[in-house]
Amino acid sequence: MDLTFLRSAVLLLGMAFTLEAAPLRILAIGDSMTEEYAFELTFSAPDSNETNANVRNWPELLRLFRPTEASLGPYEPTGGAYVDLRNAGHEWNFGIPGTNTRNWVNLLSGNPGSDPLGPFYSITQDELQDQIWLAQVVVILVGSNDLKQDYNDLFNNTEPANYFTNLLDRLNFIYAWVNNSRGPNARPPIVVCTLPDVGATPQISGIYNIPAKQASTRAKIAAFNQSILTWAAGKTINPPVIARIDSLTDRLFDEQPFQLNGTVFTLPGHPENPPTRVFCKDGFHIATMAQALVANELMAAINTRLGTNLTPFSNREILQNLLGLNPDQPYLTWVSAAGLPGSPMDADPDFDGLPNVAEYALGTPPGSFSRPFIGSFAPGHSFSWHPDPIGLRFASLVPEESTNLTTWTPVPPARTSTAGDGTVSVTPAAGSRGFVRVQANARP
Repeated sequence: MDLTFLRSAVLLLGMAFTLEAAPLRILAIGDSMTEEYAFELTFSAPDSNETNANVRNWPELLRLFRPTEASLGPYEPTGGAYVDLRNAGHEWNFGIPGTNTRNWVNLLSGNPGSDPLGPFYSITQDELQDQIWLAQVVVILVGSNDLKQDYNDLFNNTEPANYFTNLLDRLNFIYAWVNNSRGPNARPPIVVCTLPDVGATPQISGIYNIPAKQASTRAKIAAFNQSILTWAAGKTINPPVIARIDSLTDRLFDEQPFQLNGTVFTLPGHPENPPTRVFCKDGFHIATMAQALVANELMAAINTRLGTNLTPFSNREILQNLLGLNPDQPYLTWVSAAGLPGSPMDADPDFDGLPNVAEYALGTPPGSFSRPFIGSFAPGHSFSWHPDPIGLRFASLVPEESTNLTTWTPVPPARTSTAGDGTVSVTPAAGSRGFVRVQANARP
């Protein structure tokens, strides 16, 4: 046997495995929402330590918590390390603070005009053109600054009639430049993000707070984001996949209080940037928790486009690993208030057959015998319970059915109903008689 050939074959197999296991290479085009917060200390560092950011954004979260899955390139920690507009950070991260879509069109078209950043446009474009060849996917996350700068007109309905048409044209220009950056035979997969509604930020909502105008402005921005989906669907060559970043600001508008698994977050920033704030201390840039949700939208879009399996951040991971909070604190506070401090979730101190976590989700006392279920799981009847909406933030209640008490499957949604008062009812299949149970589990 040719041992030289064998060694070469083993080496090639090893190289193939290394390449296959390498993290996905992501190049980003964005603004201050994308530049590493480590270099945006005016809002990312607490007042007590103004040189050390204590919040992180989505590129930093991927580096710290998904290093084997995704990468925005080698990391340069020294400010001013790059000679272009990147400042420092990841080599494939072109998050340029303060830029809007007009700036990016001028940069990519080589037309600095009177833009204050114009002298750096040419060299930044050259670096972007070089780095984009390494990218396996390109993320375009711009437009927030456009809305911020023009929000007064949007709010007062004085924006130009073609405002949103021109904004979409600029997004299309950026997309087209990326799409053609490597020639027709090497087009990079592209993720284009919807625009977060900046009217949800405390900085803007604190000034523009007339409800009717807020609703009108929100509707215009929502319609524009819908137009982005329509625009993307019309692309026949290398169509972009859309990341719904606006889903976060929709939640900020509609979800009161804003919470993850029962842990409540406060929207306005605080001088110390504590972990339970949605926004940084400037009231405009989102803090670590919300950036993790943005990362989830981006990873979901990338997975859709590439068929990859980037792992989203679960609520429990965000609370515990990213923020240093106890994800079980809502339960611990509840069970302590019930006079049973530290009692485990699976304990049943009142011997009513309901573990504590089920009592929490049902709103029944863990120290007193309860009978929260009514009815029967039989033909012509229903089995019902009334969950507690606060308890349901922390734990789920899933009805399961069985014919033999061995194999259990979820009751189909078609046989599950929720009344106006929140009462949940399940019924067996037609002509069938079986068994039902309700599984209670802390949310992931």
